[in-house]
Amino acid sequence: MTVDSDSLSPLLPNGKKLTQKSYDAGPESPRCRLLVDQKLVVYLSGDVVAGDTDPLKVEDRALVRLGSPAAADIGDDAVIADRGAMAVAGCTYKGKQQKFAVLVQLQKNVPEKVSERRDALRSFLRSYFPKAMEKQGCQ
Repeated sequence: MTVDSDSLSPLLPNGKKLTQKSYDAGPESPRCRLLVDQKLVVYLSGDVVAGDTDPLKVEDRALVRLGSPAAADIGDDAVIADRGAMAVAGCTYKGKQQKFAVLVQLQKNVPEKVSERRDALRSFLRSYFPKAMEKQGCQ
């Protein structure tokens, strides 16, 4: 999937080569690792889950580990943390009411200032989430 470089670039450290490694953890679970100079810097995961599942509750501990999660206005529900973010929205997937969730995890503290990093995560997720949802076939 093509990612908006303007919203992604603030989350990437300086380096010479950006590499994307995509794989599926299942048909409803695409994954992507972004590496700069062969070092993992951003991990993206998307999941289609049952409509009665709350991905934010399921991932609560992981989001707390990412640092001070706070609500954000992306999708139906979202949180932005110091080193990651998650957005969730209801959708119709293969004729069923489901939810689509995207989790972004940063491996480096870029930008260095936490408030700037959280703003960059919000901007990236706002751009990336609807495209990822559409690519997954969620409507």
